[in-house]
Amino acid sequence: MAARVKINTAVIKTFGSLPAVDRDIRRRAYRVQAMAQGRGPIDTGEYVRSIGVGRIPGARAGWRVEATARHSWFVERGTRPHEIRPRVKRALFWPGAAHPVGRVWHPGTAATHNLAEALELAARGDTHV
Repeated sequence: MAARVKINTAVIKTFGSLPAVDRDIRRRAYRVQAMAQGRGPIDTGEYVRSIGVGRIPGARAGWRVEATARHSWFVERGTRPHEIRPRVKRALFWPGAAHPVGRVWHPGTAATHNLAEALELAARGDTHV
């Protein structure tokens, strides 16, 4: 005989609106934020500073952790190898380059998956924040 399970989604949705549950979820979101900020790349610090916690818009309950820096997507997901061409001038030049060049080939950037890994570590309790 097969067992049947019926999930009452209306009841589950009300759990998040309970003050004690909301406080606990918010506390966990700040734990994930701290973990992500502690693990994130710090070339300029812009990405790490942009990691924040906020309520999910339009939801009665729920919190999210997100990075809002312009380049966050590329830090999280990485980039494929790609060509870089000058936008304003006719050539690219940087300190240490032998001469100006018309284009360069960027080898790509490895994905960090920083936010997902911070969530996983915080869920396992691998943080003391």
